[in-house]
Amino acid sequence: MGKENNREQNYEFELKIAKEAVIEAGKIVMEGFRQKAQRWQKAPGDFVSQIDLEAEKKIADVIETQWPEDGIMSEEDINFGLDRERFWIIDPLDGTMNFLREVPYFSLSLALFARGEVVVGVVYDPFQKELFSAGKNKGAFLNSREIKIGEVDNLQESCITTEYVGYLDSSKKTKILQRLGENFANIRMPGSQALGLAYTAMGRFDLSYLPRSNAWDMAAGSLIIKEAGGKVWASGPGGYSCLDSGEITAGNPKLVDKFIEDVLKENL
Repeated sequence: MGKENNREQNYEFELKIAKEAVIEAGKIVMEGFRQKAQRWQKAPGDFVSQIDLEAEKKIADVIETQWPEDGIMSEEDINFGLDRERFWIIDPLDGTMNFLREVPYFSLSLALFARGEVVVGVVYDPFQKELFSAGKNKGAFLNSREIKIGEVDNLQESCITTEYVGYLDSSKKTKILQRLGENFANIRMPGSQALGLAYTAMGRFDLSYLPRSNAWDMAAGSLIIKEAGGKVWASGPGGYSCLDSGEITAGNPKLVDKFIEDVLKENL
């Protein structure tokens, strides 16, 4: 019983199993890469493939075997037990459009939500074999190397990643694109929110601005950024919560604050 309580408090075992689960599911993703996987359109421009579903099932099977009492929130088909004390948040293939177009920038994301917060987060790039991970109060890592948020704190010198600007209403879209163009020389829309957050956690990007992000997109990546010394800000009235879909900004704390003041609050 003592070991179980210690495990529950530190979540070290959960982090270990989460890493193993995404690596195993990543094998399914890579086996299907460049193989013309069957796909369906969920909404205009939003696709799901057979590989998404197979990777989702692989991760869910691991979780249900280890912790049958835990719930699961997933982007695709598996959702149950969201009123339980603990549940796992899965994006089995973040960047499906890239995957289907044979662009090697996609990821798997898995997070554990327990006692009101994210306590474990992993983002895995199976193409590069890069595993980003974090446990609450345990730091952030790329494979076995500890990572820290970037030091750039000037908007003009920074590299920002964003996604889903096209889903905004016409007025906000125009303003956002104008302000991004005025304030940044380097703007990226690479196609995977989770991987973009992970890159931001180690300074490959300086800032992530996600005007429309869901729990499965941001839960793991947000914890990794926080544990790397970064800040996550949300525009909602209750502040940041990985369970609330919406607008988030994450990265170097000084850069996040400047972005909010100079780009978001004064101009939108």
